[in-house]
Amino acid sequence: MKKVYYIVFAVVLMLGACSKDIEIEEDRLVFEPYDAKVDGLCYKLSADTKTAVVTAGDVFYRDEVVIPETIGYGGATYRVVAIAKEAFSGCQNLRSVRIPDSVTDIGESAFLECFNLETISFPKSLSAVPTRMCRGCYALKSVVLPSDVRAIGYEAFSNCTSMTSVTMPDGVEEISSNAFFCCSSLTSIILPKSVRNIGWQAFTGCTALTKVSLPEGLTRIPAECFAHCSRLSEVNIPEGVVYLSEHCFTNCVSLTHISLPQSLRSMDRGVFEYCTGLTSMTIPSGVEQIGALLFSECSHLERVEWQPQNIPEGIFKNCTSLKAFVVPEGVTGIQANAFDGCSHLSVLSLPSTLSTIAPGAFKDCMSLKEVSCYALTPPQLPFMTGSMADASLIFESVDLTQATLNVPVSVLSAYQSLSPWSLFGQIKSMP
Repeated sequence: MKKVYYIVFAVVLMLGACSKDIEIEEDRLVFEPYDAKVDGLCYKLSADTKTAVVTAGDVFYRDEVVIPETIGYGGATYRVVAIAKEAFSGCQNLRSVRIPDSVTDIGESAFLECFNLETISFPKSLSAVPTRMCRGCYALKSVVLPSDVRAIGYEAFSNCTSMTSVTMPDGVEEISSNAFFCCSSLTSIILPKSVRNIGWQAFTGCTALTKVSLPEGLTRIPAECFAHCSRLSEVNIPEGVVYLSEHCFTNCVSLTHISLPQSLRSMDRGVFEYCTGLTSMTIPSGVEQIGALLFSECSHLERVEWQPQNIPEGIFKNCTSLKAFVVPEGVTGIQANAFDGCSHLSVLSLPSTLSTIAPGAFKDCMSLKEVSCYALTPPQLPFMTGSMADASLIFESVDLTQATLNVPVSVLSAYQSLSPWSLFGQIKSMP
């Protein structure tokens, strides 16, 4: 019985791409055949509506495929209205596709991994670019979307590594996650004013992208949206954006400066992590939430104007060019490793509201020379045990004997008697 099964399966495979709808269920083979094959294209036909759906293309197709508006079969004329899911997926010799305006629907993955597909003309009536439609079409160079398109689906053009440009019409409202993931030749992108939602990783790994202008009406930039865009040097974030999601600009090494809107309220974890070209930053006064590692590894960051009332974990870790920093009034705690590895930090101002500093907060700040602390009670480790060894972890690997501490005159003796403050080479009073 098994021998018969394998023979049948082999015969089905030889029928070519038009036999894609094959389902194996235990001891039986279910095969959904096409209704018609015309000029190398397979169709499902509807006798009632006299419409046809392209179900598959011959995997041996070369160069250009022109899908007709109508086909004749069995003495009747059928209008071609759709392309089925995965219809041309894996047609590696396909170089060009022309789709007529009669087509109103294209299924998911219709041209998935057509590695040599260079051009595709879309029908005017297309309202949405389907999921994974052209994923892995490495040779696709440019895309012009028709005027009726309102949404670009998940992974629609991901890994189209030769794509240099994409033209989106006014009216596009949604760009789904991974839509242009690793489109490494894409140099610029203009997003229509109509865009209201962008999915996560939409432009991750677009390493040739140099400039991005985001539309008004956008309220958030999603996670990893522009992560690893190594040539991105100019970004316009409009007023109205309130939320920068985690790692949305991570490893944008060519970004030297970015203006943040006054509408901004939240910046998630690692938004600018590894942005090694970033030199300065002003945090708007309305920002209420700051995530960990926000500027971690920003090795050229020299100046930060800081308004938020929290200093999260590792936020300036290895910002080796940061020389001075003023922690604003209102901050009550500095989290672990906040300034770890800021090897050129020499001047530090701590507010009167500060009560706790976590271990490693100023670890390896080897150039620290002057600290001014305005707190009337010396800040300590969270859940302080009182041991000198524990407290010294705040300034781990820092030679405090070469540094000066300035404190309020009324509490000079308190600082002189309590670690880690007592470890400073000089402790001076200030009004």
